[in-house]
Amino acid sequence: MSALARYPFAAATEGLSDDWRALLEAPAARLDPAYLAGLAAQDWLPGPGYLLAALRHVALTSVKAVLIGESPYPRREAAIGEAFNDGAVGSLWSPAGLSKPVNRATSMRNIMKMLLVAEGLISPEAKAEDIAALDPAALGFVPTMAALFGRIRQEGILCINAIPVLTANKARDAKAWAGFMDGFLANLHRARPEAKLLLFGNFAMKLAELPGAADFPVLSAEHPYNIGFINDQGVQDYFRPLRLLRADGGSAGH
Repeated sequence: MSALARYPFAAATEGLSDDWRALLEAPAARLDPAYLAGLAAQDWLPGPGYLLAALRHVALTSVKAVLIGESPYPRREAAIGEAFNDGAVGSLWSPAGLSKPVNRATSMRNIMKMLLVAEGLISPEAKAEDIAALDPAALGFVPTMAALFGRIRQEGILCINAIPVLTANKARDAKAWAGFMDGFLANLHRARPEAKLLLFGNFAMKLAELPGAADFPVLSAEHPYNIGFINDQGVQDYFRPLRLLRADGGSAGH
């Protein structure tokens, strides 16, 4: 039986292209059936339907970079299967600067600030009033979280998590999914040898130790939850030419 016919992959791979499904077959087979049976007996995020949702948004042939976070958001409405994409956030902006939902989502708030700093629009020490002084419409900014991730995907950036599921035992899940992630990265490199890994946070950075990640160029940074992420020069240098906040793009390449 195909590994993709097992729980949770039958639902997770529904609607995926044939090339993504072929890439996933061997990695999925590396997951312990006993672990998967235990997973089926509990509630977990983001759930089977969203588990590999990021792969539905970026064609394999378009992948230029893989941005890897830690694990799904701990809120069902926020966890939608794409690293850092918070399904509970609509508008990015408000008259006070960033919208309240963005400000409550610490990682997303710091990512937004990093993008603004990278473009030279605010200083790293900027206050809310400095962001409020910007005119998102006049600057041509994307208005919503959905539009921002549309730009991210347009640049060929696949956003996944180092630990694809969130249960009550993150350490166990990280160990259980290590073989899958190793095989996934190895197959992805064979398919897209020019792609780069963007590893944000400790769990993501540990993936660089896997054999499947050995041949990727890597950009590592602390997790965006930490305020130091805003000032990371390597991160700023990578994202600056992409101008992800601009609805009309402006990519100068990776």
